[in-house]
Parts: sequence; structure tokens; C-alpha cells
Amino acid sequence: MKILDQSSWKRKEHFDFFSKYDEPYFGIVSEIDCTRAYQIAKSRKQSFFSYYLHKSICAVNLVEEMRCRIIGDQIVVYDQIHPATTIGRADGTFAFTFTPFDQDFNIFNNGLQSEINKVNNSSGIRLKEGDSRKDVVHYSTIPWHTFSSLTHARKFKFDETAPKITFGKMFTRDAQQLMNVAIYVHHGLVDGFHVAKHLECFQNLMDENFNFL
Repeated sequence: MKILDQSSWKRKEHFDFFSKYDEPYFGIVSEIDCTRAYQIAKSRKQSFFSYYLHKSICAVNLVEEMRCRIIGDQIVVYDQIHPATTIGRADGTFAFTFTPFDQDFNIFNNGLQSEINKVNNSSGIRLKEGDSRKDVVHYSTIPWHTFSSLTHARKFKFDETAPKITFGKMFTRDAQQLMNVAIYVHHGLVDGFHVAKHLECFQNLMDENFNFL
């Protein structure tokens, strides 16, 4: 990781402006075309959830602004960001997990499946390493419904700047399979332009239009 030199940072004024807000976060809801991605995952007998989570975290790592975090009075840019995601159980409860990021899907998926098995063989919320780490994105999934807006529970006194990404239920429209994705970010670090860049990378990765660089 590196410490960002704020004196030469082109977003320094934006950061100072938005960081003074009581609620410096903003969120958007968009759609991802899953048509090709779903076909690819099923043809490879891969979990679609694992597939799109991996593509999403790869896209996060392609956008530097999504890797920035505020730590004290410094801005840190991490080399890699990992997914800290909720996993649901058959009894309707959920737990937190942390999976190390890897560009290789099989390595990443092995770690994720291990966490899923641990959740299914446990009870409670399982506060994990990813709950306190800064180099994560907090993921959740609402697989039962589509949505057009989303809010999050937040501790306003807790210094957290990790983005939150939530996926909805996949649905069909005009022969396309689509999925809602909500992205919630700190405006001192990330603008709408960067969220759009992330979504573009995510869509390209889902379609396998380019490889992770």
C-alpha cells in the first residue's frame, strides 16, 4: 500500500469539501447484464454467486479510487482489496465472512466455499477479520427481490470508508438476464465518474471482454 500525497492530489479540494459532511457517503443503484456471465458460469459448472462476486472484486481492484481509505489524517491506497461478504443460512440468518482476493478464480472460489461451509456449520453473526479491516469492500446480497434504492445501517461515530456493494435478484427483461447492484461510497474518495468506471469494468469482466490487468 502507499500513502497518498495530498499536496499534489487533484481531488484534494473535493476531499476536504465532502469530508466535512455529517454524511459524506452517496449511493447509486444500477443494473448489470448477466446474460453471458450466467451462461459462462453454468457451462463451467461454477457457482454464479462466486463468479459475479469475483468479477466485482476484480473490477474494484482496477479502479484506484475504490482502493482508497481514510486512516487517521492520511489517505491510504491499498494494493489489493478483499471481499467481506454476508452469507445466508437455510434458517434465515446470516453471518459475515472474509475471503482473500486472488486473480485466479479457482483459488478465490476455494477460499469462498470454505467460508460458506463454516457459516453453514455455525450459528450467530460471526464477526470476522473483514469486519475491522480497511482493505475490504463490504458485500451483501438480497437474492429474493429486485430493488431500485437501498440504505445501510451505519455507525456514524465509526471511522469507516470501505465501499458497500449489494446485489439483488437476477431477473429477465427483453431476453436479457439483469441484476441490480447498489454501490455506496465515501464522496471524499470516490465520485460518480469512478463508480461509473467501476461498473464499466465490472460489466466487461462479466462478459469476459478483457482480462484482469
